[in-house]
Amino acid sequence: MFSKISKSFEESFVSLLLVGMTLLVFAEVVARFLFNTGFLWMEEVTLTLGAWFVLFGASYGVKIGAHIGVDAFVQALPEKTRKLTAIASVLLCLCYCCLFLYGSWTYLAKMYSIGITMEDVYVPKIVIELFNEATLWDVFRVDAEEPLMPLWISQSILFIGFLLLFYRFFQLLLQVISGKADGFKFADEAEESMHLIQKDEKADINSEHNPDISAQPNDDQTEEKR
Repeated sequence: MFSKISKSFEESFVSLLLVGMTLLVFAEVVARFLFNTGFLWMEEVTLTLGAWFVLFGASYGVKIGAHIGVDAFVQALPEKTRKLTAIASVLLCLCYCCLFLYGSWTYLAKMYSIGITMEDVYVPKIVIELFNEATLWDVFRVDAEEPLMPLWISQSILFIGFLLLFYRFFQLLLQVISGKADGFKFADEAEESMHLIQKDEKADINSEHNPDISAQPNDDQTEEKR
């Protein structure tokens, strides 16, 4: 149950980020070239959505095996050696995530303590009205007089993304140790291309053996012509 909800949420969230980013870019291009105007906040929001899309999508890519990799050498190794290699690779990935978790936490903590904000993106007014001025600054680092979006909020995906990535790698490590997985799952573009070619060939063969019935005039149309 939880896995289905989690999968649905991840897919919906990634799709929402991609659609939002695409619509903003389209609107910005139309505004500049057709109406000779623009909105300063669009570029900043687009870049932020792009960062969220990449960092959030990285963990989802590990989950479904969407990342591209070359494992020809690893697959040629004996089974025990291949398993040890997979464990070592996942451990290195976990160390990589730990380094970025530490760095992103340090960076966000500095942004929070200094109170640096985005340049043109404001916190929604409805959120400002929920808190008093002291709470807005002490908790969220938002200036009530000029409520620009704090940078630590917009860039929090740095920590969230690598935390999710660490979780996915840790899941993979447990699966490799227990024998449920051989290692990383990679997207095989060659296999997918061959599958599409075979699918098209089957469709062509079926069309040759079963010509389109709709192309042949039926009895009613024949009688009408007569």
